[in-house]
Amino acid sequence: MPKPNIDPKKLRRTNRDEEPDETPEEPRVSNPVDRVIDLAFNPTREKIREVTIVDRVQGRLFPQLDMINYMRKYCLEIAHYRQDADQYKKTFKKVRPIPPEPLDEFLYRTAQWQKSVAGKNLDRATDIALAETETKGLDGDEFSDRNDAWKD
Repeated sequence: MPKPNIDPKKLRRTNRDEEPDETPEEPRVSNPVDRVIDLAFNPTREKIREVTIVDRVQGRLFPQLDMINYMRKYCLEIAHYRQDADQYKKTFKKVRPIPPEPLDEFLYRTAQWQKSVAGKNLDRATDIALAETETKGLDGDEFSDRNDAWKD
């Protein structure tokens, strides 16, 4: 039977006052360009709501439609629970339906759709990405011209 690889340094006790041997990595601030690219290629349902360009009337109606759908799902969940509680536990991974908080959900959905009115949120995200790209070009990063004669 082969011996498992155990690191003896990890088995030693350490005092809380002592500093760890390894320096922890500094938290990386997300790059706005990466965020916009992630939004474009891997959007969540919430992000799609925030960047879909809608007009004022749609921005007022869509949260209400979201709420109708939200409450419909809850009613169907209750019906499923009442028909077969054991199957409900397997399907929904919970013991019984949890009553929703419609006011909180409505405010959340309204805020998401209001970000989309006239495409404000998408315009801001694009502006941030463009500004970041221009800043990288000025700093001499990958977007700058390496053979720039005016650079000292």
